[in-house]
Amino acid sequence: MEFFTLDMKATASAVAMGVLIIYLGGGFGLYFFLAMLMFLVLSGVVSYVGRAYKQKKRLFERVRTTRNVIANGLCPTAIALLFYISTNWFSGAYGILIFAAFVGSVAAITSDKFSSELGVLDGMPTQLISFKKVKKGVSGGVTAIGLMSGLLGSALISITPLLVYGQLSRAFGPGIWYVVLAALAGGFFGTLFDSILGYYEEKGVGNKYTSNFFASVAGSVVALLIAVWLIPL
Repeated sequence: MEFFTLDMKATASAVAMGVLIIYLGGGFGLYFFLAMLMFLVLSGVVSYVGRAYKQKKRLFERVRTTRNVIANGLCPTAIALLFYISTNWFSGAYGILIFAAFVGSVAAITSDKFSSELGVLDGMPTQLISFKKVKKGVSGGVTAIGLMSGLLGSALISITPLLVYGQLSRAFGPGIWYVVLAALAGGFFGTLFDSILGYYEEKGVGNKYTSNFFASVAGSVVALLIAVWLIPL
């Protein structure tokens, strides 16, 4: 299908990562995989929104490589490993907190993808650090449509636990609703953090791959902290 934007090596890497996530997630492995699959599909869809305009402005990225897969998938995979360790070797009570961190991480990379792909369809971006107007495509720039799109992307992933609400409510109880709120906030923070890192990209510090990775980490950390605050163990 046209919106599947990974090249062959990246596809193989994504499949391997997906299998690993399913295994590490145990009873929740299929949900973990579902969240990552939704990110992949939604990313492909928004990549093609406004394609003609993006091509005209040379902002259209047709193919993603293994580096994209690693940048976006490394943090969720690491969290899935923590989930496996926690539920198998330590107290399962912490599982819901790690689960929130996982959803927050995926919400962050999805939010960033929505923000960057749809934000370029708006007017001139503004850098979050300098608050100066910059050209479209410059790292660190944000627009109103981009921010609203980022919130939408975060929301679409954050509500995915409700797709398997029965299983999660039996395991985690009503706390699953707090997971949704924590992931929503963490995901949106992730795209803001990515924009902040983008400012330093323009200064020669880091690149889009490191920014994507640390944005996913930031989303997971914020989601985890909010979950710790909201969910009694």
